[in-house]
Amino acid sequence: MKKYDFHSHLGQTTAGDPNSVEQLVQQLSSFGISKVGICCTSGNSMIEQNNIVYDAMCKYPDFIEGYADINPKDPKAYEEIERTLGTMGMNGVKFFAWKHGYAVDNCPQLTGVIDEIGKYGVHIQIHGGASPLCTPFIWIDHAKRRPDMRFVFTHICGREFGYSCIEAIKDIPNIWVETSANEEADILKKAVEVLGSKKILMGTDWPYKPTNIELEKLELLHLTESEYADIYYKNAELLWEKIK
Repeated sequence: MKKYDFHSHLGQTTAGDPNSVEQLVQQLSSFGISKVGICCTSGNSMIEQNNIVYDAMCKYPDFIEGYADINPKDPKAYEEIERTLGTMGMNGVKFFAWKHGYAVDNCPQLTGVIDEIGKYGVHIQIHGGASPLCTPFIWIDHAKRRPDMRFVFTHICGREFGYSCIEAIKDIPNIWVETSANEEADILKKAVEVLGSKKILMGTDWPYKPTNIELEKLELLHLTESEYADIYYKNAELLWEKIK
C-alpha cells in the first residue's frame, strides 16, 4: 500500500542538529514512504526557511510537496504568500504560533492572511499542542467561517488538547487531523472512532520522531484495509489537490 507522509520537516532542528534532503528521502523511502509534505520552521526567517523547502521541491519534485511557513505578524507576509504559493507552487501553509510568538486570539493580522491564502486553493496546517499559544479553538472558528477552505490540526493537537479537539471538530467537515508525535493510544483510537478514517492523515514529524514508531503505532490500531488506505495516502491526495 502507498504511504504518504503528510507532515515532516527539513532544515536545522530546534536543537541545532543539521539534516539534509538526501537524508529525508533515504530514511522515509526505507520505510515505504513515497511522498512527503515538508515545512521548515526552526529558523528566524520565514523567507530563508521557505527557500530551503523550495530547493528540496526542485531537487525531488516527485517525492516532496512543499508547505510555506507564514508569520502573519511579519510585514512581508502577503509578499511571501504570493512568492511561495504563486511563484514557487507550494501546496499548503503551516502556522506555528508558538514559534512565531503570537496568540491566535490576539492576532488581528491573521484574518486577512488566511483569506489571502484561500485564494490559492491550498490547505492550512496548524501546529496543535505543546503550548497555550497552540490551542485549536480559535482556529476552529476560522475554519467555520471559511467552509470552502481546508484545515489540518497536526499531532491531533497533542496530549494537551487531543481529546477536546476531536470532540470540537467532529461535526466540522473542513477540518482534518494528522497523527505524528501523538503517542497516546487512546487519542488515536478516539480519532478513528469519532472522526473516522477519512479525516485522519499519517505523518512522521521527521526528523523529530522515529519513523518506525510513527508507523507502528497506527498498525496497532488494527484497522481495515480501506481505513488504512484513507489514512496512508487517499486523504493526502485529496488535500494536495488544490481547490480551483
